[in-house]
Amino acid sequence: MVRRTPIVLFALALVAVAPTGLARASVPEILVFDQHGHVVLRPDPFLPPVARSELLPPEGAVATRPARPAGRGSHASAVATTVPSELKRLQLAGALSADQATAYEATYAHARHLVKKLKGTRRAELAAVLTNADAQASDGLLTASRVPVVLETIRRNAQWWAASPALTYGRRLRFSGSRLVWQAYPGQGIQIQWLGTFGRMNQLFLAKGYDTEVAQMAAEIRSYAVKRAGGIAWEYQFRFGGGRPPWVSGLAQGTAIQAFARAAVRLKDPQWFGVARDALGIFRAPPPSGVRVNTGDGAHYLAYSFAPGQRIFNAFFQSIIGLHDFAALANDAQGRRLWLDGEREAAREVRQADTGTWSLYQPGVASDIGYHKVLRDFVRGLCDRLEHDRQNEVLQLRARRGPTAVLMGFDRWPDPAPYCLATQSLNRELYSRLRALGLPTPWG
Repeated sequence: MVRRTPIVLFALALVAVAPTGLARASVPEILVFDQHGHVVLRPDPFLPPVARSELLPPEGAVATRPARPAGRGSHASAVATTVPSELKRLQLAGALSADQATAYEATYAHARHLVKKLKGTRRAELAAVLTNADAQASDGLLTASRVPVVLETIRRNAQWWAASPALTYGRRLRFSGSRLVWQAYPGQGIQIQWLGTFGRMNQLFLAKGYDTEVAQMAAEIRSYAVKRAGGIAWEYQFRFGGGRPPWVSGLAQGTAIQAFARAAVRLKDPQWFGVARDALGIFRAPPPSGVRVNTGDGAHYLAYSFAPGQRIFNAFFQSIIGLHDFAALANDAQGRRLWLDGEREAAREVRQADTGTWSLYQPGVASDIGYHKVLRDFVRGLCDRLEHDRQNEVLQLRARRGPTAVLMGFDRWPDPAPYCLATQSLNRELYSRLRALGLPTPWG
């Protein structure tokens, strides 16, 4: 048994070591589709940096060996199965109410009618979204818990493409009355950008004074969770890097767990710990259902569930930061096991990620400057957390003369040195590169 301890001290400590990301020279902007159907550009200081969204990876970093979650059958063998027929089946099975099924059927029918009237880019974007939904239905993947996110994706794309302009890759937007962050993926419509959404929730937490909005975001996000890998997950609904929907990201899910744990602390509401705990499933399960790949040292958590052969360093490090923060804030034994499994592997991979002259995005692929900074920030986050953990351990040992609840049941405290040394090295490499390019550095 692990003895429960107050979470407030852990919360304050983790806030202290987490960069707020709010002190940027320019405020990010987001397109907002308002209640009158107008699109306006508004500043949003809580949006995470674009570089931390899932934009295109560096050249040469292609997902490998795409895999697909198992369904009832293949697209070719179950062509007659459609979104409307699946909605009817779920209604007859009692998984959807008659009102729910009717509303979802109307959303789909409207989009089908609209796509025939549209032309050019707008038609192609909405058609791609419908194709992704149809493929999941025909493959038996349109489960009751998946229906809300699939049909919300169709509804919002129909709403946008009916009158709004084409978007450049990575442009972020949201809809009035909703706090989800959407992102443009030309050729795949607009899609919920879960990493950006969880990142925004984290920024609201760190800024303080936004408890009502944090609570509203948490409730809305939870409503789109899908049952997966023995727990819940937030799935992506578009084709990306060789993968087909629905797929999940260890990077995004780790950030989700972190955000919900912080919400539980800030709102003093343990239900959000429960949501985070339910979201641990993909870190226990192998791909394509989950993101766990067992190694000789522990476990690597994949950036993409459809790419079991790909190892993206920055994504892995952020996923275990999320697990660390949840384990500490919730004092959760399962979270600690998953965190420590990942940390053992991360201590080895951080030495691979830094070549001594520049960083790697993944083995064999160099980072661009943006991803070099992202890697540096995540490695520094691990350094700061582990240094604080050790300091906190010493203080608690002096006060209690016994082991703390954070590490109880484990035989060692992770060493911050690999991450702290790598942070210093990555900083030196970055400043050297900036000077060589004639660009300003923090040192002038």
